[in-house]
Amino acid sequence: MSKLVIVESPTKAKTLNGILGKEYVIKASMGHIRDLPKSGLGVDIEHNFEPEYIVPDKAKKTLTELKKSLKETDQILLATDPDREGEAIAWHLKELLKPTKSSKNKYEFGRVVFHELTKSAVEEAFEHPGVLDMNLVDAQQARRVLDRLVGYRLSPLLWKKVRYGLSAGRVQSVAVRLVVERERERDAFKSVEYWSIEGEFENKKQYNVLAELSEKDGNKIEIGNEGDAKNIESELKGDSFIVEFVKKSERQRKPYAPFKTSTLQQSGSNVFGLTAKRTMSAAQKLFEQGYITYHRTDSLTLAPQFVESARIFVEKKFGKNYLPETGVLYKTKSKNAQEAHEAIRPTDLYKIPGEIKNLTDDEFKVYSLIWMRSIESQMLPAIYDQTSLGIRSGKGYLFKTSGSIVKFDGWMAVTKFLNIDEDPESLSELPEFVEGESLQNNFFNLEQHFTQPPARYSDATLIKTLEEMGIGRPSTYAPTISTIQARGYVRKEAKYFVPEDVAYVVNDLLVAHFSNIVDYEFTAILEEGLDKIAEGEIEWVPVIREFFIPFEKQVKKKDKDLKKVDVTNLGESDERCPECGKVLVFKLGKYGKFLSCSDYPKCEYAKPLLEDKVMDENGVEITDFGKCEVCEDGIYILKKGKFGKFLACSNYPKCKTTKPFLEKIGMKCPKCTEGDVVVKKAKGRIFYGCSRYPDCDFSSWKKPVVEGAGIEETISVLPEQNSENNTEK
Repeated sequence: MSKLVIVESPTKAKTLNGILGKEYVIKASMGHIRDLPKSGLGVDIEHNFEPEYIVPDKAKKTLTELKKSLKETDQILLATDPDREGEAIAWHLKELLKPTKSSKNKYEFGRVVFHELTKSAVEEAFEHPGVLDMNLVDAQQARRVLDRLVGYRLSPLLWKKVRYGLSAGRVQSVAVRLVVERERERDAFKSVEYWSIEGEFENKKQYNVLAELSEKDGNKIEIGNEGDAKNIESELKGDSFIVEFVKKSERQRKPYAPFKTSTLQQSGSNVFGLTAKRTMSAAQKLFEQGYITYHRTDSLTLAPQFVESARIFVEKKFGKNYLPETGVLYKTKSKNAQEAHEAIRPTDLYKIPGEIKNLTDDEFKVYSLIWMRSIESQMLPAIYDQTSLGIRSGKGYLFKTSGSIVKFDGWMAVTKFLNIDEDPESLSELPEFVEGESLQNNFFNLEQHFTQPPARYSDATLIKTLEEMGIGRPSTYAPTISTIQARGYVRKEAKYFVPEDVAYVVNDLLVAHFSNIVDYEFTAILEEGLDKIAEGEIEWVPVIREFFIPFEKQVKKKDKDLKKVDVTNLGESDERCPECGKVLVFKLGKYGKFLSCSDYPKCEYAKPLLEDKVMDENGVEITDFGKCEVCEDGIYILKKGKFGKFLACSNYPKCKTTKPFLEKIGMKCPKCTEGDVVVKKAKGRIFYGCSRYPDCDFSSWKKPVVEGAGIEETISVLPEQNSENNTEK
């Protein structure tokens, strides 16, 4: 009789096949084989919130095949991923496959846990199979039930009071709130003008240095306008200058800690511009192929064996002088760290990025980051001399500058080794100057600036903020970000999140009427409760009950009290209703903002609203879009629908002719030079492409500009991801 091993994916099964012997038959469950139903709540509230699991249609064939394999086995080894989700999948498999009383063959179940798909780790795990950790299973069930209760109670309310198709959730609604509040901070921000003065100074040896005006007579100087800047410049011209001080100090730059899930996602975004979803998809494939340890972890711990192998590798590749006396240990700071995993690291340091031939582009990028960070974490700090220079004028003005010289590159040698700059902070070198020596001024640069509002959130900064608040867990960040984009709450401009109108409406409704759902502290406390369930400290049903009973009452009350006409009102306009004379108000509808009579439903007048005017290449508003080619009586007018702007015949509904509206940006396609560059949209994200598509496939995530060589970050074809969901194009 053979032993049946069940994992989640075919890739993982293939890797295990290359490690285990012929006595093992390895099958893939293709992810979750049992789940809550999509239609209906799927939770028995009256009976301790018992989940009502079903086998989805897509999993029925897999389940049938697994049951066929039972005839030839005497042991089932559940080798799903080593976290709550993997434990839950293993439990579902056991529940579905356990022998019945009438079963002829009896077989035992074993739980096999390994954090890396290497021969030694796998063989060790299979020699000592364990049992399911029901605390982890309960924690996953609690999270699933809690999210189902919130989503299936709040979402229908949003459908009735705002619009159909919206969703709400513990983590996603908090993420939307962060994006909305940041945008409101930006809107309220008042930019202030200020000026800077930079001078170039030269000594007798003809060494030049640029320094910025900082102080006068010991006080920090602030220049508010051009007039003040020019007055100071006139004072400085003809003034004398000497080197007041030259301060040198030795500094260190320590290596970063090895990756945990959140920092890997942040680094993927910062270094390569990868979304959290793409980073996690690539990491999943790398784990399943045996290249890295498990990628969902809060831990910064590295196995002693790996630390020793890293030290040997560093000594061979870089030299013994790059090694500290002992291996470097990193302490996990997260008080809610999950299972006892390692940090994310390569399973074999000698599998060097660039030398592995079967990786996709995303997999190569993510593996390179993990490989670099793991080695760097075990190396000595970089050492450099920092020099601060002060230049004083005879009239009391002080210019300052600084520079650095690297004396020992330490861990930064790995960056040069792979030629991937994961730490773009530059160290500029200063020429030698002597205190008291006279300097000649060559010129002054006067530059206008304006204070900038707080930056919008990117994948990296949103994940970092959620983690710092204790909201969500490593496995939830990527799907949360995907969900708020898919639901139309936010869109991406370049790499930053911008809230849509519906995000403001839903956020304000939740903040006003369901404050605990989007309260940062409450959500973090709820996460702690889920962690305590995983640790076996508390039962899961009381946690759900304590939350749900008051929440259910609140939903029922708000369903009666709230009126859609009030919720979707976005404020008054300056226009009057042409039918009754009442004020027109901005309302949120199915396809965005529109103008409606404030006396609705007595007066049903409404008209579409286009927030953005369409300009031609000379900045003149375009109002004439031509005659309708079908009815010839109507003219094309600009409208806004579910997928953005489009042109429709003015004779609608008599004539229902429509055609796409291609918004030009005022430049020809840099690839074919025949078409125009137009604004397009895919999955809520704006990009720029050629109007001649598909004849010309030019596209760019960033807005192309005509400047010098021409194009900012262009790509010939927008990449399709290799992920199973393939949702990001």
